[in-house]
Amino acid sequence: MKINVEVDIAESFAWHIDAAVTRLRYLYPDWSISADVAKVNVSVESDSQASLARREINYALYRERIRAEGAPLRELLLKSVMS
Repeated sequence: MKINVEVDIAESFAWHIDAAVTRLRYLYPDWSISADVAKVNVSVESDSQASLARREINYALYRERIRAEGAPLRELLLKSVMS
């Protein structure tokens, strides 16, 4: 029996949902994942996977936000080092 996990997403992470969901689909191809502006829904096989899904969704969003917000700084650093 499938377990549906619904994770509410803070507005400050809304821009990063698509990239995070894409990464999760690659990492967990057995999960059925859908998303909208304020939620990510995942269907998993067990309670332990439900807990893992919540953790991985939040981690993927946080990771994507850090990557996106740090990109301009990394670019500036590379330009200054390579010049």
